[in-house]
Amino acid sequence: MVEGAGELPVALRVLSAVLLGGGMLVMLRRMPWETFFVPGRAQLFVIATLCLLLIWSLRAQTLDGLALHFLGMTTVTLMFGWQLAILMVFLVVAILALFGVLPLAAFPLTVLLAGILPVAVTWGLLRLSEARLPAHMFIYLYAVGFLGGALSVVATVLASAATYGLFTELAWADIYRDYLRYLALLVLPEAVINGIVVTGLVMVRPEWLATWSDERYIHGR
Repeated sequence: MVEGAGELPVALRVLSAVLLGGGMLVMLRRMPWETFFVPGRAQLFVIATLCLLLIWSLRAQTLDGLALHFLGMTTVTLMFGWQLAILMVFLVVAILALFGVLPLAAFPLTVLLAGILPVAVTWGLLRLSEARLPAHMFIYLYAVGFLGGALSVVATVLASAATYGLFTELAWADIYRDYLRYLALLVLPEAVINGIVVTGLVMVRPEWLATWSDERYIHGR
């Protein structure tokens, strides 16, 4: 969602880099690597990374520094957990920056707003549903998979718009006219795509979903 950083204050860019670097170091030290090296898991991670890279390469530039594209982070989070999902988006954004798709200066902020934020939304929604809602398959599919996709793109677009509205000279009217008003075109497709993919995985390959449990959602009913 964040395509450029030239207009953003240097202090904000430095702060985002420090936050991202510190967070990645802590996360990597606590990463459950044993789950990554389960047979077939690393190959699935690579394939999912390539798919996410393709999705993020298809973007529509609406304003200088802001673009719209599908995220897919809800599916990735449910497949790999929040830590590997963040690692994946870090790699995807790094590749996009390496090939000049987005400026290197935008790298930290893009990971934070378009990666870590939707992962946090999805993971928080999953934990909330586990704590407050019945252990039902349709809760997982619709309250997390479908709704998680919708809320994640809403959070990312609003946070990106707020960042550029507060820290650049872009007028709020321009941000709304050329960026925010297109949010409605993303919410339903993002929700449907994530919901369909997660539903398909539950039906066909539930073992690919690190957050799925037959015992909780099926046998426990």
